[in-house]
Amino acid sequence: MKHLVIASFAALALAAPAAAADFSGPRVGATVGFADDDIGGTEAFTYGVNAGYDWDLGTSVAGVTLEYQDSSENGFGRDLSAVGRLGFKAGESALVYGLVGYTNQSLEGTGIELDGVRAGAGVEFAFGTNAFAKTEYRYSDYEAGVDGHQMVAGIGLRF
Repeated sequence: MKHLVIASFAALALAAPAAAADFSGPRVGATVGFADDDIGGTEAFTYGVNAGYDWDLGTSVAGVTLEYQDSSENGFGRDLSAVGRLGFKAGESALVYGLVGYTNQSLEGTGIELDGVRAGAGVEFAFGTNAFAKTEYRYSDYEAGVDGHQMVAGIGLRF
C-alpha cells in the first residue's frame, strides 16, 4: 500500500500544469494517508479535513492551517493541529514548504489527550485557478514520550 501512495505522489508531481499559480487567500482541503504512532507500533489509515489561509510574499508563501485528523487504528482518536507553514515557489505551479505548530492526540475510549509539537514538509501543486493537490510528511512529538509519523496526500480548493 505504501508503494501505491508513493506512486500517487509521483503522478501528482508529473501532472502539474504550466500556468502560474496564486498561492494566496483562504483554502479548504481533505487528506488521506498513513500514520504510524509508537503507542501501538502499527501503521494505520488516516484521514482528515483542514482549513487555512496563505499570504503570497512574491517568491515565498506564509500560511496557517487548522486540521482535524482521525485514524482507523484502534486506540487512537482524533488528532487536532494548528500549524504555520513557510515555503517557496518552485516553478509556476508548485510550492515546497515546511511546517511547525501544535498538535493534540486523543486516545480513544481513555479520556487521555496528549499535547505535542508537529513539524513536517510538503509539496503543493496548483491545478487551474482554484484547485490544488499536495503531499505531506508530518512528525509529531507528544508528551509522555509518545511520537508519531504521518504521510498524507490531499486535495483542496482556494477561494
